[in-house]
Amino acid sequence: MKRRFNITGSCSPQRNYMVRLDNRLKKIKEDYIDNGSYFVINRGRQYGKTTTLRALEEYLKNDYIVLSLDFQEMGTEDFADSAAFVKSFLGMILEAFAVMGMTNEEEFLQPLKEMIRKSENRGLQELFICLSRMCAKAPKPIVLMIDEVDSASNNQVFVDFLAQLRGYYLKRDKMSIFLSVILAGVYDIKNLKLKLRPESEHQYNSPWNIAAEFKIDMSFSPDQIKGMLAEYEADYHTGMDIETVAEEIYNYTSGYPVLVSSICKYIDEDILDENDAEIPSKAWSKDGIEKAVKQILIDKAPLFESMIRHLNEYPEMKKMFQAILFQGSEFSYSPDTREISLACMFGYAVNGGGKVRIANRIFETRLYNYFLSEEELSNMMGKMAQRDKGCSL
Repeated sequence: MKRRFNITGSCSPQRNYMVRLDNRLKKIKEDYIDNGSYFVINRGRQYGKTTTLRALEEYLKNDYIVLSLDFQEMGTEDFADSAAFVKSFLGMILEAFAVMGMTNEEEFLQPLKEMIRKSENRGLQELFICLSRMCAKAPKPIVLMIDEVDSASNNQVFVDFLAQLRGYYLKRDKMSIFLSVILAGVYDIKNLKLKLRPESEHQYNSPWNIAAEFKIDMSFSPDQIKGMLAEYEADYHTGMDIETVAEEIYNYTSGYPVLVSSICKYIDEDILDENDAEIPSKAWSKDGIEKAVKQILIDKAPLFESMIRHLNEYPEMKKMFQAILFQGSEFSYSPDTREISLACMFGYAVNGGGKVRIANRIFETRLYNYFLSEEELSNMMGKMAQRDKGCSL
């Protein structure tokens, strides 16, 4: 199968050119999983969270039973109440075990089988008693991964689920439960809680205060980009200067995964086909990268659609970026300032030497173009209003 650069969904080394994740997976296993940590991987959209989880699932399978779930597969009705959630959650667990080749005939899965036979009115407490019994009988420690936890936002039943997980975590010396739990999404759990509680209440009392801080850098370094390009070069022999191309891609993206892959994809599938097929090294060059970036800057891509939506949802964050770009303002980095925390959580900003910095050149240019276009449109509409007013006098 011909491998391609991928910008949609998770990546697979059999289907896609991608950076090597070996060191990242080793560090996650040693620093978090082996230590029994419960933690959250929250990064911006298309930052490689799902790809990392899929690779980690494979990496851990010799030492652990990895129970991998995706909350995107659950519908709104599955969060209607605890009984609906428990039913759906049990079904997802059994399906995940079936994918691993385990059926509910396995001895350690008997508690789940027995619970499914019971009435429809099953609550979270009963669910966790069942999960505890399952973990106690399992032949290996069980690691629970839940992707797309954002899908559970605004659902009180999910917060109650987290509270149960926390309770069993605190009692795990006496009661069996998952060795490690990994939740993945754009929002961290504190912000999920923010969306649920009225403004008048204390907003940071999250049930997920047991989580270890996840410090793994998931951006791509120039060396990682070089490794990906080297695999491509081994297949196509373009004659590119791998080091120069990798550094230039990094200069534009600061290693934001989907932006790295987008540049490579445009060069491979569009720019090469246009006019550089006979001399592919012309496409894989600074000029080719610049062409790809120009195209990305006018794409109606999901990443940028999310960015514009977030700017409109959080006007103070929008004002901060406008001040940085048009007034040269500087803001001290403070994770306690809501707009700064959100900008960094979404991946649009970073802490650069104690100051808030826009995360990369592509984001900087896209934001600048958007704000400039808004201002031009506003000015034009103002002039038209004044003209119409004058005509009516």
